Amino acid sequence: MKALVLTAALTCTAGTASALCEDAWYLRNMAFDRAGYCFGSALGKSVFSAECSTKSPSLNDWDQRMVSAHKQLEASYSCKINTKGRHLASSLIGKLDDIDLLPTLSQFESSCVGYTGAPVTLTSGIGMRDSYPTGTIQDGATVHFRFEPWGGFEFVETETGAGWIPEGSVTPDVCTAFAG
Repeated sequence: MKALVLTAALTCTAGTASALCEDAWYLRNMAFDRAGYCFGSALGKSVFSAECSTKSPSLNDWDQRMVSAHKQLEASYSCKINTKGRHLASSLIGKLDDIDLLPTLSQFESSCVGYTGAPVTLTSGIGMRDSYPTGTIQDGATVHFRFEPWGGFEFVETETGAGWIPEGSVTPDVCTAFAG
């Protein structure tokens, strides 16, 4: 019953199409911002850095795949973001500043409530070799899964941070409750 209540709560909050659309728009455009894109819309100018260098940025292969996936996701949900406005309610704003490899949203999400396993290091990218720690999943944490896994890693969010972890590091058996 506890998991059912948690699933309903997730569906009513972060799982709404509007929230998904705003997060997809933010992730997609964050890649362009990092590539130096000069935004023309009021929303782009208010959400992203004023430091820019081009109207035709070159994205690396990773970012290009992520942008394409988010465009498809936005199309499947018929997303309409008001780019004439100056406010975006994306839950990801400020959470991804230290992330090297931006994640791709999934249409599905789940959460581990009350993590009981050993500490797990969150990293800025996939693996430890070319990335750095961005936080740690500690005992009692809530771990949110709402991104596509890639190459044996998955991107997660907690109350205190976000980052990549080896896939399968957090499973339902190390959670007080698992929703989704």
